[in-house]
Amino acid sequence: MNQNYVIFSQRAFNSIVTEVIDKHPIETGGILIGYILDNGAWIVVENIPPGYHTIHQRAYFEYDAEFVNYLSNVIALQYKGNLQVLGLWHRHPGSMDSFSHTDDGTNIKFARDRQCGAISALVNCDPRMRLTMYHVSPHGLYQPIEWYVDDGETIPTEFLDLHYTDAESLPVFDQNGVVYNRETSVSQEQILSEESTVEAPIIPYTLTDAVSDFKEIVQKLRRGYK
Repeated sequence: MNQNYVIFSQRAFNSIVTEVIDKHPIETGGILIGYILDNGAWIVVENIPPGYHTIHQRAYFEYDAEFVNYLSNVIALQYKGNLQVLGLWHRHPGSMDSFSHTDDGTNIKFARDRQCGAISALVNCDPRMRLTMYHVSPHGLYQPIEWYVDDGETIPTEFLDLHYTDAESLPVFDQNGVVYNRETSVSQEQILSEESTVEAPIIPYTLTDAVSDFKEIVQKLRRGYK
């Protein structure tokens, strides 16, 4: 893979900013989902907020794993492409823009077992909000990387295509509960199992994998994992 860089959709970027504003001055975070391209680009299509049953403090917070898993799947099903879990972001207190030991454990959960690793971002408000993005290798090595916000033309439109956008695209249900799309006449199950035109990681990291890791992370944090 070439030099890594990140492109946020305007929707995903705004979601991060508004989540930070809503929880200011305490910690918060989210999960980044989208696509990974052969040229080193990580396309962040959506940011998943941390959920309802969370713990937010000035130097600590916990995800609501069940909520994150539910919402990630709901949003991923809206897109025609095969969205992947790319990594995560969270706010740090003050100007601390390096990861803690606990952060290291969380990041390696996302990066290991994937040749492409993961991405992880830190947000600081000192006082102007800023975001520092890192690529995390499968071995847990950090590399600062550039990030950009889509100008409306950078991200190919097909990466943002939704399944249902008008009356003609509404699904058809048969007596067995199978859902068909009028445009493609392919069952929903088949749509989700087809390979995306976007290049995926060699070892895919699914949303189901992610929630399993979330639960383990939360358990370790509650035990005072260091």
